[in-house]
Amino acid sequence: MSLRKTLLSCAVGVLATAASSALAADFYKGKTVTVMVPSSLGASMGLYGRMLAGALEKHIPGNPNVIVQSRPGAGGTKGTSYAYNAGPQDGSLIAMLSAGNVVNPKLRKMKYDVTKMQWIGSIAVRPSVLWLWHKTPVNSIEDAKKTEVILGSTGAASGMSMWPKLLNKMIGTKFRVIEGYKGGSQVNKAAESGEVNGRWTSYSGLTAAKSQWLQKGRVKVLIQFGPRIAEQKVPSVHDLVTGDNLKIVRFMELSESVGMGFWVHPAVPKDRVAILRKSFMAAVTDPAVVAEAKKRRAPIDP
Repeated sequence: MSLRKTLLSCAVGVLATAASSALAADFYKGKTVTVMVPSSLGASMGLYGRMLAGALEKHIPGNPNVIVQSRPGAGGTKGTSYAYNAGPQDGSLIAMLSAGNVVNPKLRKMKYDVTKMQWIGSIAVRPSVLWLWHKTPVNSIEDAKKTEVILGSTGAASGMSMWPKLLNKMIGTKFRVIEGYKGGSQVNKAAESGEVNGRWTSYSGLTAAKSQWLQKGRVKVLIQFGPRIAEQKVPSVHDLVTGDNLKIVRFMELSESVGMGFWVHPAVPKDRVAILRKSFMAAVTDPAVVAEAKKRRAPIDP
């Protein structure tokens, strides 16, 4: 009798789980799902967001309409704060996290809590670089300690601001950061026009959005952050700092390790989160997406 009750209990549990999954799948039928990108759509974050959205339409059960929404500003925190506090909490909004925003809540008061987000997945880790336009009369970190270099940034919460300011304090570089650009593509234009000398960015952001600049020698990479980039022979930030400064660097590089991360609100039901995670992995390993990413030099390593 005890075994019979146990088997019956297990069967009920399996049926309940199946029913819950079916209801979660039914939720997305006829719905519109939004992939929120916390930057402009012209740079690499927009590219990844568009690739993911296009594939999710095929892989989320019920085949909902999937759109991309851009919410740039304040180094990515504007979009993240919207998704955490004001956006839909039912699983119809999937948010991308700007990599630098991973560590922000430990550095200053923010309107979101990274530890409570329900993570859907990361498309790839994103080592980053600091690059300068080829006409800038600075060719090394040692030069940047002697000559002021003007960099563009979307805001204080972005790695575009945090890393250069940190280097100024740690090793004595003379980076001056101009904040307030609406997105990475605007900073790129500012560098091309001579308004600023360069910027910090993920390396895949450079290879995907401006690969021709690398190929034609229009930019020069000064320093790299996060996992080593084999094709770049410039120093890593690890080569330049020691002691407690190295501990700070390792903490900051959590952003590069999370990379291109996507999440949903803490209140989204667990069965919908499970469906989105499964759909995410199916989307980013879809042969058509992998081929498109390779063509655009936008690495995928989920």
